Amino acid sequence: MNWACSFVLGLCLFGSLTGCNEEAPPNPVDEPRPLEIPDDPNCDPLVPEVCGMPFPSSLWLAPDEGTVTGYRLRFGDSTLPANLAGVHVAKEPYERLDGFGVGSPALAYFANVDGALLPDEEHIEDTLKEDAQVMFFEEVNGELKRIPCFAELDRTTKVEGEEGLIIRPAVLLKEATRYVVALRGLKQRDGKDVPPSDAFVALRDKRAEGTPVEGRVAHYEQLFGELQTAGVPREDLLLTWDWTTASGATLHGPLLHMRDEAFAELGDKSPAMEIGSLTVYSEAENPSIAYEVLGTFDVPDYTVERPLEERTGYVLNWGEDGLPQATGLTYKAEFRARVPRTALSGDPHGVMLHGHGLNGTHAQIDAFDELAAQEKVVVVGCNMIGMSSEDVPGILEMIADFSEFPVLADRLHQGVLNHAFLVRAMKLGFDKLPEIAETGLVVDPEQLFYHGISQGGIFGATHMAMSLDIKRGHLGVPGNNYSTLLQRSVDFGPFFLLVTINYTDARDRLLLLAAAQGLWDRTDPVSHYRHISAELYPNTPSHEVLLASAKADWQVANLTNEIAARSDVGIALLPGYGKELALINPTPYPHFGSGLVNYDFGNPWPEPGNYPPADDVGDPHGLPRKLASHNQQMFHFFRTGEIIDVCGGDGCTPD
Repeated sequence: MNWACSFVLGLCLFGSLTGCNEEAPPNPVDEPRPLEIPDDPNCDPLVPEVCGMPFPSSLWLAPDEGTVTGYRLRFGDSTLPANLAGVHVAKEPYERLDGFGVGSPALAYFANVDGALLPDEEHIEDTLKEDAQVMFFEEVNGELKRIPCFAELDRTTKVEGEEGLIIRPAVLLKEATRYVVALRGLKQRDGKDVPPSDAFVALRDKRAEGTPVEGRVAHYEQLFGELQTAGVPREDLLLTWDWTTASGATLHGPLLHMRDEAFAELGDKSPAMEIGSLTVYSEAENPSIAYEVLGTFDVPDYTVERPLEERTGYVLNWGEDGLPQATGLTYKAEFRARVPRTALSGDPHGVMLHGHGLNGTHAQIDAFDELAAQEKVVVVGCNMIGMSSEDVPGILEMIADFSEFPVLADRLHQGVLNHAFLVRAMKLGFDKLPEIAETGLVVDPEQLFYHGISQGGIFGATHMAMSLDIKRGHLGVPGNNYSTLLQRSVDFGPFFLLVTINYTDARDRLLLLAAAQGLWDRTDPVSHYRHISAELYPNTPSHEVLLASAKADWQVANLTNEIAARSDVGIALLPGYGKELALINPTPYPHFGSGLVNYDFGNPWPEPGNYPPADDVGDPHGLPRKLASHNQQMFHFFRTGEIIDVCGGDGCTPD
């Protein structure tokens, strides 16, 4: 005992220190610290640093008995980020949805998280372990069921402290379904535990009375109970939140309404077609193609003008019933068709509808002249308006103010409808046009195929899910979910530079993409893949697709195809992918049905993370289509529905 302790004890013994026989006052360390919780109805204090996080969240779902989910999306006036001019993203377009997009990632933010310890895309199986730190749940029959996921810090920013936390499901999410994310045990870069926000402490530790989160106690008590049943004690939690995805009625209802109404009006006729020019080639000029046709075809127009600052955009003509309404005007859609010399004999020829690449045009069909002659198909294309070259000026304006995102998301509906009408026109009307009939062309209405590359491979899944005329499609170097694809693509660097100028905080940019994905989901294949064959749309035939990717693609991330193949929506992983994929067993060749084949040109697999690949081999994105084996596999699939091994079992590694 040191002298100080002896002195105090002595004073107590002699009664010189008052209160020694009374109960000692509580240790200040044991006192609950005061909680500081922001009180802004437009923001969620669970992540006080970023107004709209965590995202998506049930906080922004208002009860609505008139919807499938029982909710309506309702953001606050300033929930979504503001640009340099101080203008917050408009909330009104999102209020048409009865939940969040199935493609939106889960977002949160904590300072100084050690990203190296997160379960990244190469450790997906870790998120299903009993002691997982990052957990994603789907509500099934009233219980929470774990689904695989992965987590990453935002690597698109070089500003320390702005690295948002992104949790992505490793399977496609379902419509009208409740999801929960739970986090625990995350570490900071110095090895210390990541601390929870005061708002979450209030809910978790039953200290919410009298605080701005008091009204969420009942909801969170239910959530904590569900997680406890799922094996996750509340005291372990760093953060948890839930949300409900939008129903098919609000995600796909608009596009299907347009399709059904337009085709019902069309009946058994061909859309009207007009030829603008017919260019004949000599054999010396083009040994494969006899002539090219440029023209237009008529489609009911469901869009109206939306003035932008310097240009005119187009959005859907929404009716009071929440569905797009035909304007009564006709959209004159441009098309281009190239007819091979083999068709001049009068032998029936098929039709291959081509989907063009990023912000491209129908002019890209001239890359398939030799293939057209070899396989006896007429190659035809039109612009995917919404994301074609003519839309780029409007997209650039949209980047300055994401309130204008509907000029992209809405107009894509008309683009998808135009493609469907072009197929019907080629099937029933093209070879009946006098100028075409004179050439001897006969179209075989049973030989209709879809062939898309890059962006065309992406939206090809959407087209195939809702197509009434094409049974099989080839999705070349495809992907899905633009909110995942964009940051992993070299193509979007210039666009992101403009976004960075107008939205300076990287966390806001994450939120922009995640929110906008809810509008994009209506045409993004992330919401359509399950409807190709697993869950058919009403009055729609079943379809099959062949996905042909390029390993370590610089432009369209392989990761998103892996997610589709893991999702039990009818897409098989064929042997020779190039690496083992967590929770996926390859299906042997030959395979009847949809499947994913990966072509390897020697590129190393990219490092995990939300940024574009780069290596010394070069971008393989445009290479599969140049292989004879690739095209043999594609047309065998078109005509038989069978995916065969054209690579000798070596994973399609060309010499």
